[in-house]
Amino acid sequence: MQLSQRIVVVDDERSVRNGLTNLLQSEGYLTQAFESAEALLDDETALAEAALFIIDVQLKGMNGFDLFISLTQRMTNPAGIIISGNGDEDMSRYAEHLGAIAFLSKPIELDTLFVHIRQAFSARAARS
Repeated sequence: MQLSQRIVVVDDERSVRNGLTNLLQSEGYLTQAFESAEALLDDETALAEAALFIIDVQLKGMNGFDLFISLTQRMTNPAGIIISGNGDEDMSRYAEHLGAIAFLSKPIELDTLFVHIRQAFSARAARS
């Protein structure tokens, strides 16, 4: 079963990108993965079709926080989950301040990830 909501994963680590996209696809989600913020921002189709973004903080080039800020300037209330292998409380508070729906530390607790995804899509469906 393919769910219509597309999840965009942005992480410069190939193993994380592939692991997340494979996991999400196994749960029925459509996915698209990017290794940099710039690659995502250059893809207008991906931006238009994205229902949720999973963004790593530490990327080569533009960082994940700046990417999310850019998304909020281009889109109305983008749903974003910020992830980091080196996260702390300050990062978590900053992600919340920016409007991200969650900040998750790597390794990601999968049940928690899916709870946030389901909540984001439920909220989106309620708004439509």
